Amino acid sequence: MHATYQWPWRLLRSKVCWLNILKCPGLKIETWATEFLAFALLSRSQILFGTSRTQEALGSIESSVAIYDKLISIPGATSADLCDAAVANGTLGDELGLTRDESMNDLAGALSAFRKDVDLNRSALELDGSSTRAKRYLSIAQLKIAETEMELDPEQALKDLRLGLQRQEALPQEVRDSLPIVRLRNALLLDQSDALNRLGEYSEGNAVVATVLESELRLVAADPQDLRALYDLQADYYHEAEGFETAADPALGASVDDRLRNLEAAEKPLTQEVALWEKMLKQSPSQEEWKPYQAHAQVHLGSIRSLLHRGGDSVDTVKRGIATLRALTNQADVSATILDLAAQDLLMADPASLRDPHLAVSCAERAVTLSHRKLPARLLTLAQAYRAVGQMEKSRATAIEGLALLPILQPGGVKPRIRRLLEIQAKSGS
Repeated sequence: MHATYQWPWRLLRSKVCWLNILKCPGLKIETWATEFLAFALLSRSQILFGTSRTQEALGSIESSVAIYDKLISIPGATSADLCDAAVANGTLGDELGLTRDESMNDLAGALSAFRKDVDLNRSALELDGSSTRAKRYLSIAQLKIAETEMELDPEQALKDLRLGLQRQEALPQEVRDSLPIVRLRNALLLDQSDALNRLGEYSEGNAVVATVLESELRLVAADPQDLRALYDLQADYYHEAEGFETAADPALGASVDDRLRNLEAAEKPLTQEVALWEKMLKQSPSQEEWKPYQAHAQVHLGSIRSLLHRGGDSVDTVKRGIATLRALTNQADVSATILDLAAQDLLMADPASLRDPHLAVSCAERAVTLSHRKLPARLLTLAQAYRAVGQMEKSRATAIEGLALLPILQPGGVKPRIRRLLEIQAKSGS
């Protein structure tokens, strides 16, 4: 491909695009048409994936990747060409296994595609070391790798997140200071705190969240009506509270004093998260997809206040959250994510009179089926639900199924939260 070649959609913006193509020296119409086909297949796949037609989307993206593989093998392929091919591989990874309800939850396949995405961007940088696009895409690909690994191997995810942050530092200062890159850095750091909490490093995880909160609060202060900034801020509060709640779990070794201290610490970020959801939904009431997450936060906030004997409207807060989740689980098109959230909350709500373990079993079974039985965390919820209704052998079998999805723990490796909790359930029926 000729070095002066431009992306098809850029050419098509011009009224004289076809004249430009014909005048482009050294560019064959066949090559342009082939690359345009690859881009069209990529775009089609993204649209299909966005409308949950994932099987059709995979057919298109696999064809697109195959065409890009041929195009970049042609002598004269540029750094931009390699970046284009990287985008296609990143999209393939999204559809295979990025932890979204639309994906196939094929985590191994997704990691393979994301690693190829990384390799292509590295090759692009070898051709053009100043390519900001390749440097930025490297950080994004690293984030995707880490988020995929997080489900199975948070220790490896932590390493890749730190690598992603290092790669971001290679960007020019003006790029690092741009809003998209600031948000990307915050996402890398927030996932880093998640990985640390999964590994039991709660103090370090909390310190990382505090850093992200400082950044996000500045963004919100700059534009208090920016829904994207508010959404990112609530995610920070969610992760902060989750870290404290995990540290308070007796199953993970928390003492009575540790439990009390961490539950008290979780109350504040949960209060802030619930307030943000209310503000955001008031500002944008059409965002129906936010309501289950608001309900999830309400259940946790009310339950913690109940456990701490705060009184007030703690029980009513839990009731509101549970009522919302119950209604959502009755919808025909409810997602696996919402079903799993509902199952978790129906098992842990406080006071215990608001729990419904039998409905939790139903929700968790549906969530596991929709996730193709490939996500250990969803299998953990199901195992816990079976145990709550006294189906101990089913609990044990489901936990063993989840453990089989995890990588072998290496000598000296840290046993992550998911393995510890699955092992508890695996012993429950023995």
